[in-house]
Formats: sequence, structure tokens, C-alpha cells
Amino acid sequence: MKPEDFKRIIGYFVEEAKEHLNTIYQGFFNLQNTIDDRYELEAIFRATFSLKGGAAMLGFTSMQKIVYRLEDCLRLLHYPIIADEPVQLLFLDVYHILKQLINQVETNEGLTLDKLVNITLNIDTIFTLLNSHLLFLIDKSNYKTKITNLNSHQSWSYDIPLKLILLDSKTFLCRTFTDYFSDLPNIEIVNGTIEELPFFDCVITAASSLAAANSADASTLQFFGQDVENLLQKRIQEVYLGEQPIGTSLIVETNHPLHPFIAHTPTLRMQMSIAGKDHVYQAIWSTLLAIRQHNKLYCHSLQNQINIVAIPGLGTNFGSVPIDEVARQMSMAYQNFLFSVQPLQSSSQSQLQNSLPLF
Repeated sequence: MKPEDFKRIIGYFVEEAKEHLNTIYQGFFNLQNTIDDRYELEAIFRATFSLKGGAAMLGFTSMQKIVYRLEDCLRLLHYPIIADEPVQLLFLDVYHILKQLINQVETNEGLTLDKLVNITLNIDTIFTLLNSHLLFLIDKSNYKTKITNLNSHQSWSYDIPLKLILLDSKTFLCRTFTDYFSDLPNIEIVNGTIEELPFFDCVITAASSLAAANSADASTLQFFGQDVENLLQKRIQEVYLGEQPIGTSLIVETNHPLHPFIAHTPTLRMQMSIAGKDHVYQAIWSTLLAIRQHNKLYCHSLQNQINIVAIPGLGTNFGSVPIDEVARQMSMAYQNFLFSVQPLQSSSQSQLQNSLPLF
């Protein structure tokens, strides 16, 4: 590439980068409004995505890494925190560092190594403080109790009721979830992936019952990382001698500060069709029982309880279970769980339970 052509491309990058930085600055300057308005937060993500892509294309690797780390912190703004001055100033510190880097790119000398080192001298400290303070604000917000659409008349045998987020990338399956779960409490249906969920304490992963096979599905593995996969395989070996039975659920800690648990709940022993079987029902039922026992164990520790559970459509891939049957079995397990854990039932609830078909 000719020097004049490269210089022209750099000019385009700087011009666009300044526009993206302006969007980022406005978002940080009005930080509480950004937190409260998801469209404002999405605007910042679009700006950082474009800035990161341009930096990568032109070989500004350090700038790319800074924006990537900034996005990790921005994801924590999905939680209902109250922004204070320290967190706003830390975000603005990151903004000013990016602005200085862009300004240096525009100079005749360009962004030299000496300038890069000088500008980013404190970046690791800033991100450490920012991430730590965001986690503090999230914990302070007591977000785990902010569950919507709860039935205030519902009585439970433990303090924290469950909320299920039925999650799948298949639009038709989500519509079928709506048909089967429309009258049930504490249900949210999301057409997407776990990366898009701001709230959940535990996610169900349903794969092979064998420790030698992949214990977690690909999306969960990518989200939590290889260490969690290795831990799952180790626990399956320890608890079940390498083969976890269908109809059991194993809750494992992820060491993730915001999504601390995985419920490994196999629906098949190997890659084969389970159509016509009740493995999906068993998976949901065993998981709900495992979570109930877990919450009883930690009944005096809110932080260790599970109340928001992300559940993908089970058995639809290798299991080859029809979508309508998946939703029906999942709904049946949840209904039976609801009626079982309630110590007191109204007459209408008793009639509805009696009308439920046996599996």
C-alpha cells in the first residue's frame, strides 16, 4: 500500500473514531441514564464495536485490547446499579486514554511505542478498580431480589422463589414455549443466547451423561470457558464414576462473579434420538429438585442461593425431540414442581393439579 493511501485510511479511521468517542463520552457523562435506558447502552456498544474493529484492521492492537476490556465492564451495566461518582470517573478515565491514543494516531509521528506506554501506564489499575467497583455496586443493588412478575400470593418452602428464563435461538420453539407456559408464574421467554442475558444465577446444560464426552454444550462452554468444562468432567468422575445417570442434575460452581452456577443435567447417554421418551421431563424435574435442595442448604445465605435459572430447549439437537414435545415436557415438569412445593393450595389450584394428565 502506498504511504499516501495508508495516510488517507488513517484519516478516515480518526474521523470515525472521534464520532464513536463522542458517543462513548455522552454515555459516560450521563451514566445513570445509560444504565436505565438499554438503547443508550446499545449505542455505546455499537460505538465500541466499530472502534475495536477499526483498530484491529489498522494494527493498533493495544487500542483494540483496551476497547475489548471496556466492553467487559460495559456488560455489567445491564444490572440495575445506581451509578456513583467513582464509577463515572473511572469510565471517563478510560475514555480520556482512548482519546489521547486517537489524537496521537493523527499526529505526523503517529502512535509510537513510547507514547503508547506513557498514555496507557495506568490502564491496568483503572480497569481493576472499575471492575471491582462495578461488582460492588451490583451487590449493593441487591439485584437478586429484583424479580418481576412474581405471584405475591404464592407460598414457598424456602425464601427465594424461582424464576425461569426459557431461552433458545429457535424462534418457533420460543413461540411454542409461550403456548405451554403462558399461564404459569415467574416465566420469561427469550429468543436468543445466554450472552444476551443480564440476569441469571444458574444455567442448565444438557449434554452427554459421560464424562469422557463433552459435558457442556458449545454455547455454555464458550461463555464460561474451558476451565468450567474441565471442572464438570472432574465432578462427573468423582460423583458418578464417569457416567452421570439420566434423571440427575449436578450443580457446579463456575467461579463467575455474576453467574455462579451450572446445572449439568444430561438428557442422553450418547448422540442418539430420544424422541418418544421422557428424558426432557426428567431433566427439568431433576434440576428443579437439585436447585431446591441447594437453596435449602443455603437458606441463610442469599448470595449463594439460586433463584434465576436459564433453561435452553432440551433434546432438540442430537435428541431429535419434536419442538412441541420439548415444550410440553418442560411445562409439565415445572407445573408438577410448582404444585408439589406449595404447602398450601387454593381450591382452584387443587382442581387444576387434578386435571393435569399423568406423564
